[in-house]
Amino acid sequence: MSNIRVDLDKVQVLEGQGIGEGNFELNIKVQEGSNKVSWPDPYPAYRVVDQGGAVYNIGKTVGTYAVNTGTLSKLYNLTVSEIDKGTLGQDDVGAGTITFDLTPTMAPSTKSMTVELKRPNMSWLGKVKVTMTAQRV
Repeated sequence: MSNIRVDLDKVQVLEGQGIGEGNFELNIKVQEGSNKVSWPDPYPAYRVVDQGGAVYNIGKTVGTYAVNTGTLSKLYNLTVSEIDKGTLGQDDVGAGTITFDLTPTMAPSTKSMTVELKRPNMSWLGKVKVTMTAQRV
């Protein structure tokens, strides 16, 4: 039997929102079944992330799974919010999924997805890359 830990690992802004806004005030939620983690804390908390493309390390555990034999497939639902306060209006929100196939002898695995942020009835207003990792512990 192996224990496999899945972490919300990193975030990076790939494309900014335009000249009217500065850095991103991000909140990320990841959920798989009853396993749920928010970064930095539950909404509406946020962390400022440079829209210049620097990678921001998170390192929060979403869940740890006991895998005896075969493959345990887990689907993680991600919601990314760029918190807008004051005169700039509504939050920009995007969502997506990442799937890991967990096995007792697996090597460390990293998966990323690009989330397009937008407001209702508008085109996208930025892109954020979210990275998750799975590894034996």
